[in-house]
This record gives sequence, structure tokens and C-alpha cells, in this order.
Amino acid sequence: MSVLKDSWSSFSPEIAKVYLDGYGHPSERSKVLVTSLLKETFGDGEFRLADFGCGNGHLANFFKQAGLACEYYGYDFSTTLLDAARERFGDDPKTHFLAADIEDPELSIAPCDVTLYSHVLETLQSPQKSLLAARRTSPLVMIRFFEPPAGRYDVTELLQLNTGGPSTSPYLRRTMSEGYYSLLLHEVGCSSVDIHQVDGDKDQVHLLRFK
Repeated sequence: MSVLKDSWSSFSPEIAKVYLDGYGHPSERSKVLVTSLLKETFGDGEFRLADFGCGNGHLANFFKQAGLACEYYGYDFSTTLLDAARERFGDDPKTHFLAADIEDPELSIAPCDVTLYSHVLETLQSPQKSLLAARRTSPLVMIRFFEPPAGRYDVTELLQLNTGGPSTSPYLRRTMSEGYYSLLLHEVGCSSVDIHQVDGDKDQVHLLRFK
């Protein structure tokens, strides 16, 4: 577990600043979808958003450019990515980047209106523990899936991450079956799920509400 977590801090400073910034059009459309759902949910009012696994803060900048009236709290355990986030976007008084283990179900952080996982839940060793922490943080959880749950077997792969150094670093990529995902949501007390998707894209955005 510690080796996998250390991988996310093994980026070179230069790569950490641009990591996740260069994804293609389908990924861009799903970020726009997330933004539109947040606008639909909160309107023009201010709200507090916890980004679990914020990485280098690319979404904080995306939301700001989209005009969202949110106070952004980005949480990650990668010191390298957090340093890059603070260097790039930390001058905004409504943007905060904080070190935290989002797989700690007893995680104690400031309450927010919505917690977001953006292509992150699939990389966690303990998604249940993290969702329990998210539930304690906010009444609404938004999951942006790169590999949406589907009718298949659960698969957890150990992949290699290019961190800009002489060697790659390991990380997990999980593909969930619909059965496992349903069990996971039941175990964390989810009462309803709304699923949104742009036609032709693989990405899905799930809105979870709790009992």
C-alpha cells in the first residue's frame, strides 16, 4: 500500500505541473459535464467542493475558468502533486490544497456541499473506506468514472505510471462489475444514484445521495 501511494509523489517537478492537463476531447467533454451538473445543482449560489485526489489542481483551474462560485478544497497524499498545485493555483484565496489520506474512513476535514472523485475512485485500494470518508464530508458525492461499472468481472490491474524519471512507478487501475458497485454503494448507505454521460463517450458521472 505504501509503495503504491509513494508512486504518486515520484513525479519530477516539471511533469507534476502538467500531469492531467493534456487529456483529449472525450475527457474534456466529461469535465464540462461535471461543471454543468454542479451549476444545475447549486445554480449561481456559492458552495464548497472537496476534490478527493486533486492531484496537481487542474480541476480547480477548470472550475474557476468556467465561472463556478465554489470554494475549492483539494485533498491528496502526493506531496509532489500538491506542491505543483499550490505553485500554479494557490494564490486564489478560495482555493485550498491540503494533504490527506482519502482512504481513511475517519478522515476529519471541513464539511462541504459536494465531494468529487475525478478518475480517482478506480485507482484506490479501498474505495469503500474512501466513500465512507466522503459521506462524512458532504451529503452529495460525484464520481467521474474513466471505467464505469458494467456487466463484467471485477478486475484490478497493477499498471505502470510514467512520472518523468528514469523508471516508471506502479499504480492500481480497477474496473468494477455492476454487482460489486451495487454492493459498495449499499455498504456506504447510498440511497440513490443518478448517472450522466455524453453520447459517444466512455466517461460517466454518477451523483450519489445518502440515506
